[in-house]
Amino acid sequence: MSRLILSTSLFALLSLTARAQEVFPENLLQISATQAFSKYVFVVDKSLRKLMVYERDSDTIKKVEEMTADIGKNNGKKEKRDDHKTPEGIYFFQEKKTNPEIPFSVYGKMAFTMDYPNLFDQKDGKTGSGIWLHAVPDDIALTRGSRGCVVVRNDEIVKLEKYISFKQTPILIFDQIKYSTLEDHKKIRDEKAQFLKDWALAWESKDIDRYISFYDESFTAPGFNFKTWKRHKEKLKNRYSLIQVRLDQPFLLVHNNQMIVKTLQKYTSDRHTDYGIKVIYAKLIEGKYKIIREEWAPAKETGESLTSSQPADEDSTKHN
Repeated sequence: MSRLILSTSLFALLSLTARAQEVFPENLLQISATQAFSKYVFVVDKSLRKLMVYERDSDTIKKVEEMTADIGKNNGKKEKRDDHKTPEGIYFFQEKKTNPEIPFSVYGKMAFTMDYPNLFDQKDGKTGSGIWLHAVPDDIALTRGSRGCVVVRNDEIVKLEKYISFKQTPILIFDQIKYSTLEDHKKIRDEKAQFLKDWALAWESKDIDRYISFYDESFTAPGFNFKTWKRHKEKLKNRYSLIQVRLDQPFLLVHNNQMIVKTLQKYTSDRHTDYGIKVIYAKLIEGKYKIIREEWAPAKETGESLTSSQPADEDSTKHN
């Protein structure tokens, strides 16, 4: 028995040591464990012409797929229509296309559309559309360059399909991925997560000046701009004597100066309670993240998973 315990302990120690020596993409900080969000994240390194898929592994992440990929025939990040460059940023798969809707000779067996231009791209004035992850026939080289899409082999696109949940699974496209050790990766993750905690604490304490300092003047939410958002929050501050915000299972994605956070949020006050999915878009401005967009969708609290529901009352549609 003692030898078994010793062997098990030694194996655990060796596993931890090996894990500590691994490197992780700095900008893929945390994949949520809840069924409400995607279990996988796609990452593309344009400089290496590689596509990788990561999944959550306990409190960190692990790579489950890696393959060669083609990219736009012109170097640099996409700025305008027909520049034949692959965009760089955080995108989400939208839908699947197959033959005969798309020609096999161009797109292979299937394609998955992306939401380029995303919110950040639109604010930066970028144009163009039709950026997909797709395949090509086996007799076409993966080095010819695309019109801006990410391209893989037919057998690889079939393999990748099982990792994709539409409007949920993200694909992060970088010119070159930066990596960090497990220890540094956790430090970066905790640093970004602190932003979210401080934001929630400012609202719980009803410190409007501090709370609104988390927002950029370009901020929008459905039905709101920066000024009307502040006025709305000031009204809620006076209406509620107690505010509690519980954030759970955050999904943290960072691309250079951009950050997207998806989290389960339970909002409780003395007059109103709701539960749903909060999405925060933030941009690093003068060394500090500023929120430029918020979205919220109501959901039913059912343990680890969520199911969609309709807003319960007026406050639910107005972002508590």
